[in-house]
Amino acid sequence: MADRSTPRFTRRDFEFLADKVAPHLHWATAIEAIADELARTNKRFDRDKWTNRAYKNWEAHAKIGRDKFDDEIPY
Repeated sequence: MADRSTPRFTRRDFEFLADKVAPHLHWATAIEAIADELARTNKRFDRDKWTNRAYKNWEAHAKIGRDKFDDEIPY
């Protein structure tokens, strides 16, 4: 339920969060938690559309980061 402290996000805000913020999350599961909160801010929020876009951007960012990530343990 929205109250006075709930921000009034627009489509542009949702797109920004999916495109620019979601890729920087450490775990993709956080996308679901964020989607739950965003759904509370706007009754017309399309949760499936947003999560699909956020996951796509998160995965694209994760692929770029893999080249720089070295988790090999030398023995």
